[in-house]
Amino acid sequence: MPRTTLQPTGLFPSKPWGFSQVSVSAPGKIVSIAGQIPWDADGHVGATDREGQLRQALAHVLVAVEAAGGTSDDIQMLRLYLRDLESGHEADLVASVLTDVFGTVDPPASTWVGVQALAQPEYLVEVEAMAVVPARAE
Repeated sequence: MPRTTLQPTGLFPSKPWGFSQVSVSAPGKIVSIAGQIPWDADGHVGATDREGQLRQALAHVLVAVEAAGGTSDDIQMLRLYLRDLESGHEADLVASVLTDVFGTVDPPASTWVGVQALAQPEYLVEVEAMAVVPARAE
């Protein structure tokens, strides 16, 4: 379901950073997308930098939501796990990628978490998502 976003009074305006504070959706089927990593279908990592890996992981999220019958507009929540995140300037990089992918009008809600390690040493990024896809008439 295309998301509706809210900017509650008292919370900082997050849309310039590529995410909304609150994302709301009408009923539909809930789609939980496992953490997506920068591996391609053959298990190879193409990008070795944070930006490239984030773009690849987000592209995989879009493939997953489309496989469930949805679109990027149906994504309600993202969780970004960022290995060895350097706060400050890397937040600008993450925001730039999110605004490229989702825009600044009604992007999904998101949480960014710096972590010590991910499942493989070459991973710099892992992205989980939750979507609500409209129920289709059978």
